[in-house]
Amino acid sequence: MLNKLGNKRSKAAAFIAVAVGATSFIGLMPAKAADPVVLDFWSRAAQVDFIKSVGDEFNKINPNIQVKVTTIPDAEFVQKLSTASVSGSAPDITSVDLILVPYFAKNGVFDDLTSYTKGLSFKKELSPAHMALGKYGNKQFALPFTAEASVLFWNKDLFKKAGLNPEVAPKTWADIEKAAKAITALGGDTKGYYFSGACGGCNIFTFAPMMWASGGSVLTDKGRPTFTNSQVGKALAFYNNLWEKGYIPKSAKTDNGASFAAPFASGKVGMVGAGAFFISGLRDNNPEINYGVAPLPGEKAGQSGSFAGGDNIAILKGTKHPKESRVFMDWALNAGQKFIAKKAVVPIRSDIANSDYVPQDPRFKVIADMMKIGKTPYSVAYTPLIADGQGPWVKVLGSIFDGKIKEAQRAAQKQALEIVKKQG
Repeated sequence: MLNKLGNKRSKAAAFIAVAVGATSFIGLMPAKAADPVVLDFWSRAAQVDFIKSVGDEFNKINPNIQVKVTTIPDAEFVQKLSTASVSGSAPDITSVDLILVPYFAKNGVFDDLTSYTKGLSFKKELSPAHMALGKYGNKQFALPFTAEASVLFWNKDLFKKAGLNPEVAPKTWADIEKAAKAITALGGDTKGYYFSGACGGCNIFTFAPMMWASGGSVLTDKGRPTFTNSQVGKALAFYNNLWEKGYIPKSAKTDNGASFAAPFASGKVGMVGAGAFFISGLRDNNPEINYGVAPLPGEKAGQSGSFAGGDNIAILKGTKHPKESRVFMDWALNAGQKFIAKKAVVPIRSDIANSDYVPQDPRFKVIADMMKIGKTPYSVAYTPLIADGQGPWVKVLGSIFDGKIKEAQRAAQKQALEIVKKQG
């Protein structure tokens, strides 16, 4: 009996020993690595050339947080992001045209970044226009991410052929007219100036800065319509004069932006307003074009203006990953800016622009300088006021071609006030 009891105890002890040993062994095994947190990041398609590489770069150095980049067609962006926000299927982070931030902030789509912003040591280096558009009701809802500035391009070879100094850019509206006349006189299908006459976005980018430089504007800093401003009328008359004298290709009248700066790239146009993106485009596709870059001039000497474009970055309200989203934002505002600078994309920090962007091309300095003074219209109703093909901005641009400027200004002001009233 004792032997049987002893055997049972021995077997039990042996089982316990094995179990304890197995437990100890399991404790020594490495734990299974946790799956990385995946952040949904939406961007408008205008940034498709580089935005995926931004996500890839972040993912490479942050194995525990992975960014999934989705590009949305620009024309669908507002509707898709608004719908996703209401339905609870919004992304964690978005890169959004800075001009649209006030609309989304007003509608409660973005998380409040006010406290986060106060802790940024480089806040003074950030684009002023981007910071201003990122605010709503004294709170910061979005921060600068990518930048763009509008400038004047001039074809040095055409200037030389027309008897103009190819190294001196136009500094006034009169200078532009003089150069446009001389270049058009070369004959054939060569013209002095180009703009997309039926494109609201194109002209708020390249034409409005010439108004701003001269003291005119179609919107106040608080978004109040001022289409009847006298300097707006003078700017429209300036363009009308170029049109009536035949210095602009006929195709400009109906161009909705599909051509934009393409006629300049053909070597048949002397001057055009465009942005930093055009420098890279000419370098890669039209290296034969010998051109210069200068500020868009105002009516008088010493005046210049620029539209500060690009995107702001925002975290969506209700994200399930607020901590990880801020990790990405930290990277996007620091190392991410150096990364996009290497892609010839304008960084939104002046210090990084000077150290990593400007040295790539001397013409980039003009872009960086313009970002410091760049302006962006602030309005919660930007799309119906400016971008809509039937909106007041596009309609008033029509007066460039028929000369009925004052009538167009009054009609645009009336329509704009109705839009603002409706938006609330």
